[in-house]
Formats: sequence, structure tokens, C-alpha cells
Amino acid sequence: MVSLVKIRKKAKEKKERPQASAERPQASGLGPQDAAPETSAPSTQHSAPSTDKLAEFLASAGERRGERARESDEPAVKQVELLTFSIGDEMYAIDIEHVVEIVTPRTVTRVPNADSSVVGILSLRGTIVTLIDVRLRLNQPPAAQTPETRVVVIDRDGDNLGFVVDRVLHVVKIAAADIDPHPVAHSSEQDDSVRGVFRLGDALTILLDLDKLLASRFEVASAS
Repeated sequence: MVSLVKIRKKAKEKKERPQASAERPQASGLGPQDAAPETSAPSTQHSAPSTDKLAEFLASAGERRGERARESDEPAVKQVELLTFSIGDEMYAIDIEHVVEIVTPRTVTRVPNADSSVVGILSLRGTIVTLIDVRLRLNQPPAAQTPETRVVVIDRDGDNLGFVVDRVLHVVKIAAADIDPHPVAHSSEQDDSVRGVFRLGDALTILLDLDKLLASRFEVASAS
């Protein structure tokens, strides 16, 4: 026989199960409206590392700015830009700011009654350039023209002057502190047209003071 008591008991248990499952979320203090915030939890977990990375970046950036500030406080090394060239067996240099142009040799016109320092004049695109003899002043032999011979044109007080070099070498930048005074063994060797010497590679280069070099040539010529 079917026990009606057992049937009623099972029906009552089935009826109570849905109610118990529905009551469980409420027992934890969470309702249906509280379920959504749980999906945003991962974003709050990542916010801490992002904040730490930002702090590290700002700290390192501050250090770099501090290093740059300290570097800017250091005195800048004074440099000079020079044109180097060879005449005879020597290498010479002059300040690049004096140089107007470097050209190949061209026809030189002799000037009657000109002093001995003037080789002649030449035309450079309609501009007259006075060619000066600096080789004698530097105790160098007369120029022997080769494919590498050049005329260095400079500006001196608004006048275009030129002189012949055997070969143009390089434009270089060197620290002013690397230029040593002109070594003089005897007072007769003192030459105001030499500003000093510096080492370029394995050779010594003589730094010329063109103003004094050219001025001395004109003074000697005028005295004669």
C-alpha cells in the first residue's frame, strides 16, 4: 500500500527546497542588485600595480631631470672650428670664420708697383681677390701647382684676400684647452702670427693668426 504519510512528507520537502535556495543569497547579505559589482572586482585589483608603476616613473623622471640639471651646471668646454691645410712639409690651421671660399687656382694678373707681399689679383665671379704671398713669411718654398693646389679666400676688414696652399685637409673642432703656446727656443724665433700648436692625429698642426700674419706682410712691404 502506498503510504499517504510518506507522499505528503516528500511533497513538503520538495516545496521547501526552492525556498531554501532562494534564501541563501539573502543570508550572505547580498541581493540581486549586489551581484553586478562582483564583475568589477578585477579592475580594482589592477589599479594598485598601475599606481605603483606611475609612481616609479615619476620618481625616475625626477632623477633624470635632476641629472640633466646637474649636467647643465657643468661649464661647457670651449671649442674652436678650424680649417686645416698643408704648405710645404707643415700643416697649418686658421679659424673657419675667416674663410669665405676655397677655389682652384686661376689666372693671376700682376699689379704694377704693388708691394712684394702682393702676388697679383684674380677675379672670382666678378669680385676682385688680392692674392697674398704667405709662403715666404712662413719660410716655405714657392708654390708648385698640383691637382690638389687650392686658393683659400678670406675676408679681412671687408677686403677679399687669398693665399695658395698645397692641399686643403679637413675642417675640425678642437677644445681651446688643447692648443699649446708656440714653443720658442730663442727670442729670434718669436712669431706673433703663430697662435699655438695642437696635435691632430700623429702630427702637430700650427694654428695661425691671419690678422697678424697678413698685417706683418704689409708692414714689411711698406718699410721696404
